[in-house]
Amino acid sequence: MKNKGKPVLLLGCGIFKREFAPLPESLRDGFHPIFLDSMLHMEPARLDLLLKNALEKTGDDPVVLAFGDCSPHLTEFDNHAHTVRVAGCNCCEIWLGKQRYGELRKEAAFFLMLEWALRWEHIIKDELGLETKELAKDFMAQTLRRAVYIDTGVIPVPTETLEAFSVYTGLPVTVEKVGYAHFAASLESALHRIAGKSSSGGSPGMVSS
Repeated sequence: MKNKGKPVLLLGCGIFKREFAPLPESLRDGFHPIFLDSMLHMEPARLDLLLKNALEKTGDDPVVLAFGDCSPHLTEFDNHAHTVRVAGCNCCEIWLGKQRYGELRKEAAFFLMLEWALRWEHIIKDELGLETKELAKDFMAQTLRRAVYIDTGVIPVPTETLEAFSVYTGLPVTVEKVGYAHFAASLESALHRIAGKSSSGGSPGMVSS
């Protein structure tokens, strides 16, 4: 049996860890959050396995997944009887909303969340193998026109870091200020959906007995 008022397990990408804390307390209290390293999106098979193992351990307890299309079986996980995934093809769409994300995609933008911006050298040089400025600039110029830093407001914009990224990749960087409205709405919707899946019903914010 599920205890009244028991928070729903939130398995999320580490890209959201800093951004979860400033959410309204009433929303945060609906979840027990566990965040995985955001670099796992570069290892989709490993992420798949970690999520599969985690979900097997939860049994019939409800779970909300805060991930985009980051691993091969995330859609299947969403179809589990006690699991739902927040809406959005990736974390950028979850933060920006579908319309604004689509607009920026059409403008050939490369997206930088805080977590990625702070680790851009590792991602660009080690994960993507762009070990020189020349390689990076040539690669980026093939399909991209600029970079967009998604400023969620949790820390001041890391201006020097973004400038270094721009110099290395050749992409001018603009800042897109966002609030937590879209992220919060995605989590609230997930709570409603998981409550609907629960055979015992219950309120949208908590799982009841």
